[in-house]
Amino acid sequence: MTDQTMEVISFLLDNEALRFGDFTLKSGDRSPFFVNLGAIRRAESLATLSHFLARRVHSAFPETTLLFGPAYKGIAMATATALAHRQAYGSNLAVCFDRKEAKEHGEQGGFIGQLPQADDRVVIVDDVISDGGTKRQAMATLKSEFGIETAGIVVVVNRVRRRDKASLSSLPLEALVTLPDLVDFLKHNNDPRAKSLLNFHEEE
Repeated sequence: MTDQTMEVISFLLDNEALRFGDFTLKSGDRSPFFVNLGAIRRAESLATLSHFLARRVHSAFPETTLLFGPAYKGIAMATATALAHRQAYGSNLAVCFDRKEAKEHGEQGGFIGQLPQADDRVVIVDDVISDGGTKRQAMATLKSEFGIETAGIVVVVNRVRRRDKASLSSLPLEALVTLPDLVDFLKHNNDPRAKSLLNFHEEE
């Protein structure tokens, strides 16, 4: 685990965007941790998070021209990341995001912002990834609507367990924090909750 990863985890904990405990997920599974990027509510914290994301976009996908933010949390994250990327690297990345439901009046359609072009290098920016289903759907939508292949995906937390890891092998995925990183962070701090998190990750 790198110092940068530890910095991100500490930031998420300080902002209560990452919590350890006993939680029931949407799937019905029990989890020893919970991620809620909706807890990043103020400009200073959002600026810090977008700096982390911009740094990863720049290092992993340097030819990026457009950031796509899936509704809803991805919208704010992609927009803020584009601003942070501009500040740090002098770029002028475009931003696009989708609606849950297409609008039939005004500007209409299911997308807002700069619509992707054939020569764009598009990176999806979002909060978490669990099994890859949502990200695959976003990639499929970008392909069907605009005829483009997604260049990359950047998420804050990859919470995929070992049993599901193979399902992500074909995705161009980068994460600021992974589940094993969280285990290592707790171990580093001699936190006994590391064991339950490791068991969660290894459970078949």
